[in-house]
Amino acid sequence: MRQKLWFRLLVTLMCFFITPEALANHHSSHKHKPALVYMLANETDGAFIDAAKKGALLAKSDFDAHYHEVRLRSRDNVLARIDELAQQGYNPIICVGYQSVMPVMQLAEKHPETRFTVIDGLVPPLFSNVQSIIFKDHEGSFLVGMLAAYTNKSGKIGFIGGMDIPLIRNFLHGYTQGAKRVKADIEILSDFVGEDNSAWSDNARAHTLATNQFRAGADVIFAAAGGAGIGVLLAAKEQKKYAIGVDANQNALQPGYVLTSMLKRVDVAVYKTLEMVEQNQWAHGIRYLGLKDGALDFSVDIHNRMLISEDALERVMTTKEHIVNGLIEVQMYSPR
Repeated sequence: MRQKLWFRLLVTLMCFFITPEALANHHSSHKHKPALVYMLANETDGAFIDAAKKGALLAKSDFDAHYHEVRLRSRDNVLARIDELAQQGYNPIICVGYQSVMPVMQLAEKHPETRFTVIDGLVPPLFSNVQSIIFKDHEGSFLVGMLAAYTNKSGKIGFIGGMDIPLIRNFLHGYTQGAKRVKADIEILSDFVGEDNSAWSDNARAHTLATNQFRAGADVIFAAAGGAGIGVLLAAKEQKKYAIGVDANQNALQPGYVLTSMLKRVDVAVYKTLEMVEQNQWAHGIRYLGLKDGALDFSVDIHNRMLISEDALERVMTTKEHIVNGLIEVQMYSPR
């Protein structure tokens, strides 16, 4: 009899101290089953994917976001792998990179209960279960284009892209606009590493293209080539000229030869997506992230501060404020 009384008392106390809100929060952390999907040839790319993983790890640390990480290689069947995840009940499926656009479009109707988020890839807003997160890469590229022009002495600067696709053309378009705002007659040399996914990890090819551009007179090269950009940074050191990194802060990779890095906060996009899932605020459609959202920037630290003049830094910072406040509009690349 006493045992029953003690048991009832214990249950009563538990009900008193555990609020409905606490129970809801407890259950909410386990009812989601997100998967993070990305393509990566090596263990690290030092740029885009590393930033995405950083955002996911921070979400896991901050609010115990549980997610399943799936690393794909260029030889993998992306459609089949994502389809398999949907069949296994993963929801939402967060795909990092444009390579997932077509597979997600094919799978959205097949799996109407599965939410898909594509980061850095545009899926037309035709599906109620698909979210696209797009970066205004042209805005960040505009700023580093200005820095390249302010640093330039030869009258030529360069650009090395990964694959020749509209997304990377948008980097080049913004870079060109920023450089020509400083020097209207500046010449921009441009090359692309390859035509398939291997372009993002072909350091040797990127190194060769950059070396050729430096020898042709460019004294600053912007590398918008994912992991392959490491080859561009190495070429800058060898030729004693400058490179501009991308996605993550790459200033420390070749100190003194990386003028700056265009920061593309993929980590913010991944973190915010997991946060929205956790808070039941995930929504379909297209989200555009730019300078105003803190999703793009350029890096200044102990490794490159001495490379940028005070006047150039002040002018670029002022331009950044003007873009954020809508006083300057940077044009996005539009295929003809």
